Amino acid sequence: MNYEGLTGRVITPCDPEYALARQEWNKAIDTFPRAIVYCRNAQDVANAICWSRKHCIPLRVRSGAHHYEGYSSGTGTLVIDTSLMNHIKVDTCQNTVTVEAGTRLKDLYQTLSACGYAFAGGTCPTVGISGLVLGGGIGLSTRYLGLTADNLIEATMIDANGNQLTVNQNCNRDLFWALRGAGGGNFGVVVSYQFKIEAVKKITLIQLRWENKPARLAFLEVWQEWLKGLDRRISGFGGIYKKSAYLNSFFYGTPAEAKEILAPFLSIPGLTLRTIECVDFIDAVNIIGARYERSAFQSPGGFVFRDFSREELEKFIQIMDQAPSDTTSRLAVYSLGGAVRDIPETGTAFFYRSANYIMAVSSEWQNKSAAPAHQAWVAEGFKYLKTLTCGSYVNFPYNRLKDYQEAYFGEYVEILQYIKRKYDPENIFCFPQSIKPAESVRNDLKSFPFEAE
Repeated sequence: MNYEGLTGRVITPCDPEYALARQEWNKAIDTFPRAIVYCRNAQDVANAICWSRKHCIPLRVRSGAHHYEGYSSGTGTLVIDTSLMNHIKVDTCQNTVTVEAGTRLKDLYQTLSACGYAFAGGTCPTVGISGLVLGGGIGLSTRYLGLTADNLIEATMIDANGNQLTVNQNCNRDLFWALRGAGGGNFGVVVSYQFKIEAVKKITLIQLRWENKPARLAFLEVWQEWLKGLDRRISGFGGIYKKSAYLNSFFYGTPAEAKEILAPFLSIPGLTLRTIECVDFIDAVNIIGARYERSAFQSPGGFVFRDFSREELEKFIQIMDQAPSDTTSRLAVYSLGGAVRDIPETGTAFFYRSANYIMAVSSEWQNKSAAPAHQAWVAEGFKYLKTLTCGSYVNFPYNRLKDYQEAYFGEYVEILQYIKRKYDPENIFCFPQSIKPAESVRNDLKSFPFEAE
């Protein structure tokens, strides 16, 4: 194969680095790209897009390699990897940060914390900023600072023709609307982002654990009541395992206030870990981030809009009792609400803005022989979860989803398909669950949400 025209660092199957370079974070993904080009700048990205078109080689876009189903890679594809593009520039006068597309969360958090800022990002330190923000972006600051996408001011994108586009509220406004919730690999390669940031030094870190089976049902009951009217300064990720329950939270207030807010959880019997302490923001993200390690996994989830009955919650307990692992199979919950609802419903392509929380069925395994049991349990659990929830979070993708466009983007599918047609009419940016371009061009986009803000 002739790779002339590709710039940056090109890795092919003949190179000793290829075995490592082709790996995704999810060990269950086992793809063999034709080549991986590590881009150092926007021109490298443009050259890669043009090369793939010239040679009729399908492409994939990768930043942190964390796509749950591995759609940032693919056998026989050209992978455009932006992980070497990781420059961060903080503007303390404007309270903004500009980051390149391959920036990892751990580096962004460290840089911002050193300047006295927090950031509305996720919890896994090795996640790339691109996948996070383009899918919406949830974390333990979401209810206070909003989705990651809600803090996006501007993006720079390389389109299917290799052209560089400035994307913001005034320039390519329709694309700006689409990128905030549906942008992952669908319209082009975003090479940089500018975000607004919040000056924060200390927060209250919360870690609660219960090592007993009865705590699981109590946790789920408390969780759905607790979210009602909850102080927006607190966000929580929690869930249940086969024999235990847990809650991790960030609170932008004092430990004394946090203890009052957490009273319903603190009253659940069997508490074995009780951390409620004031720490630097960077220490909080490092403590929570330390639990992540590379494994094989699946973790599909849906959006919850209503309370579950006692019978429905007990069914979740029954599902957990059948889990293949005591420690790596779980039913997880991720809080929404608060600042997420400050943005108008139609303000971005994140369709499920009014949901109370996300619930996911998740399982991890290390040995390939264990995969069928874990995948079957996830499939069965998600089958039930889907009957009680709406849609599916695009950053928790699932390869078994039927009508995936509607599941991820709800009633916004039509508009997204027209925007796709406008910016990528030949469907160059295509992967197994990508947005399909509309069959025809539509010029009367004034009736669409981004014109009604």
